[in-house]
Amino acid sequence: MHPLRITPLCFACAFNIAASPRSPAPTVGTDWPQGRHDAKNSAQVRFGSAEVGKLVRWEFHGSDRVWGYQPGMTVWTSPAVALVGGRAALVIGSYDHNIYSLDATTGVQLWRFTTGDSVYANPVIWNDGEETWVFATSTDRLVYALDAELGSRKWIHSLETFRPTLGGARLSSPNVGIANGKHTVFVGHWIWDRSLARSQQEGGITALDARTGEVIWRRLLGDNEITAPTYAQIGARHIIAAGSANGTLHVLDANTGDVLWNKTELDAIRAAPAITSQEGGRVVYSSNAGIVRCLDVLSGDEVWSYQTGNWVTASPMIADIDRRLVVVVGSYDRSLYALDLLTGVQVWRYFAEGGVYAAAALALLPGQPLVLTSAWDHHLHAVDGRDGSKVWQVYTGRPLWDAIGLEHSNWASPIAVEINGHWGVYSGSYDGVLRAFPLDDVVALRSERERSNLIFWLSFPIALACVALFSIALTRQHRKHTLDLRAGSSRELP
Repeated sequence: MHPLRITPLCFACAFNIAASPRSPAPTVGTDWPQGRHDAKNSAQVRFGSAEVGKLVRWEFHGSDRVWGYQPGMTVWTSPAVALVGGRAALVIGSYDHNIYSLDATTGVQLWRFTTGDSVYANPVIWNDGEETWVFATSTDRLVYALDAELGSRKWIHSLETFRPTLGGARLSSPNVGIANGKHTVFVGHWIWDRSLARSQQEGGITALDARTGEVIWRRLLGDNEITAPTYAQIGARHIIAAGSANGTLHVLDANTGDVLWNKTELDAIRAAPAITSQEGGRVVYSSNAGIVRCLDVLSGDEVWSYQTGNWVTASPMIADIDRRLVVVVGSYDRSLYALDLLTGVQVWRYFAEGGVYAAAALALLPGQPLVLTSAWDHHLHAVDGRDGSKVWQVYTGRPLWDAIGLEHSNWASPIAVEINGHWGVYSGSYDGVLRAFPLDDVVALRSERERSNLIFWLSFPIALACVALFSIALTRQHRKHTLDLRAGSSRELP
């Protein structure tokens, strides 16, 4: 698979999941309970405490272990950032089997936890009012609950009992919500058996008690890979929505696991949908057929649909930009779209030089909201959220592998964080490097690259002129030598 080198830029503005009856609502920045932070996939969080520190530019390389190409392999998951023990901590999973926790401002490793297999899905951070937890999944079929400060194990739960013929598993990002008044971890799973007798493939969603790991309910949803479930509260209803590889969107009651309704597309739904309680509740999702669709989350009735020009494999983001609700989503047709949430009408379209594979994040800079995403042109792009115009792009490096099935990959997406009024970006890239730097550094970084390009284009004609002059000099010298030889030969004749 292709690991890509991404120079992270920052993005942020965050909310917290609705608090349960057992604990008070945490303040801004205390947790990151869903894969892209919240049901809208905002991928942003804010810290206002002076004790958090100042973000500096840093890089983290992990263990640098690569075991070779595997279909669907990711290099890094998307990171989660939250307040842990009085500091901003970043948690991220890796293809090297590890879950890392880093100081978000300096990049210093706080702890590392090794699982039994590759970590593909985004970890989450949850504050229960007393302790801070990290929930993560691995392809070893296990759901891990860790102490966010120490990295020690609090509980683990196996979604499938081991047997010699078990072929493998793919677990989604664990998302934290409420089921029957309890904080609950919802995990999508896909497990297959390689024996001829069983020939089993099983997909579904499991709800686990967040504090104990006990199963609350388990719902099978066919024989396909399931995306991360998105949790939201719509009025008094607790809802879960998840897509699948056979193109079906499943909407479930979070309390019981009962299926409320389904919607089937022509191709796979690869990423978690976005949900908003506005307008009575809307769910927005996308598929490999290139369709972005908005439905009423309670009834399943279609509100609008929009056709892009190619696959859409990343989650859409619902954002409020200049008092207008828009859906921001990237497509492999090399475009990033902003669509009106109410009507589906295109607000703007930004063109990149490669397929846009990453989910978007929004950095609310004063006077200029920036939409951040990554594309297969090996750049991180910043787009003005008001009109879709290009603000800057930063080169992020090339992937580790030469050939992969792009539509089956779930590459890391950037997130944005505001620390003491300054925005920064974090992004794990497919070249194996996790990078972070303040958005203030982008101007300097872009200027360096622009100066470098300017020097190249100025030096290119100078080099050609030097080569031309040298060639002319050699040609004249050769002609002079030839004429001298001819003149000498003429004098020697009788």
